[in-house]
Amino acid sequence: MEVRQVSVELAVPVGRQVLVCGASFAGLATAFWLAQLGYQVTVVEIARGLRRGGTPVDIEGDTIGILARMGLLDAVRAKVLPPRTMEFKSEDDGTIGVMAAQQDAKDERYEIHRDDLLDILFAAIEGSVGIMFGQSVRELANKSDGVAVTFDDGSRHDYALVFGCDGNRSRTRRLAFGDADFSYFMGGYFCLKVVPDTELLPPNVSQIFSSPGLMVMLNGYEDRTDLGFGFRSAAKIEYDHRDRAHQRAMIHRHFDSRGWKVPAMLRHLDADEHFYFDQINQIRMPTWSKGRVALVGDAGYCVSPLAGMGGSIALIGAAGLADALLRHGHDHEAAFGEYHDKLHPFVDDVQDRAATSGMAMMFPADDAELAERNRQLGEG
Repeated sequence: MEVRQVSVELAVPVGRQVLVCGASFAGLATAFWLAQLGYQVTVVEIARGLRRGGTPVDIEGDTIGILARMGLLDAVRAKVLPPRTMEFKSEDDGTIGVMAAQQDAKDERYEIHRDDLLDILFAAIEGSVGIMFGQSVRELANKSDGVAVTFDDGSRHDYALVFGCDGNRSRTRRLAFGDADFSYFMGGYFCLKVVPDTELLPPNVSQIFSSPGLMVMLNGYEDRTDLGFGFRSAAKIEYDHRDRAHQRAMIHRHFDSRGWKVPAMLRHLDADEHFYFDQINQIRMPTWSKGRVALVGDAGYCVSPLAGMGGSIALIGAAGLADALLRHGHDHEAAFGEYHDKLHPFVDDVQDRAATSGMAMMFPADDAELAERNRQLGEG
């Protein structure tokens, strides 16, 4: 889909004008619901178009009903990927355990490429929401009757409400809440690369090889393969997010001596600079709003890739926020409070499971934890 700049009309009272920071799943879904509620919505995104790439998204549970309410479930079903089997492998390519692809009609679940879901959400707001690509917010000032926003180009505007949907490293969060560190380090680092090459495994299969403190993963599709590397670390590592050579060297330091399919995966990693590397972390905050600014999705409650629910949490959060705003009308404080109180227990549960059983399943810390993981897989 070609992404174009949408002009912003400011013909309605400031009391109905709202700003959404970030054209992510959270941002696009939040913009959709706000437009449905009658707000004049502007989305600002620092990138010059939709941010593409990344692993597919699981759609299940409450997210199914939310997409149905949005009128988008049929579009999602049209792009659903075939079910994938997950195989846990030993270094000699033996199979330790298998999680079969779920096909139970009573437990509706879909997987869709991230870019396809992004396009579906963007199409749902195109023409009804203002989009400013290649722009970002420099300053936020909460006032009693709105938020004064200064953009990077020096322009200024007042909005009734501002919503930070700009991801794990949210600038909106920093501007609204200050420099407090809400990041919860989960004790590891992860690297992901997508290659248009499928010789490493059959399509519609995922394979995982773990050794104490290390994990490698392959997701096979008809036209691409996801390569994942992960390693544990007791403390945070200082590195430059732009220094690909240093990041690649860290991966090699941990995986050069490994067998299985790791040597071939490393050759793909070395082929170019297009890969993602970051710490495995969550965002844990006591509250997701301050004044007239509220956070949605990873900006307020990143659950980490290990939860497998990043896209779903964004859609659930956006819908929960919209429901609260609908019930409380112009009382944003009451709406933000309800949004937090209803969603926070669910987020806490997902984050806790990711930090405990998720880490133990994917990144066994030592020989004992690996043996217990393999025993459980054998029983399954």
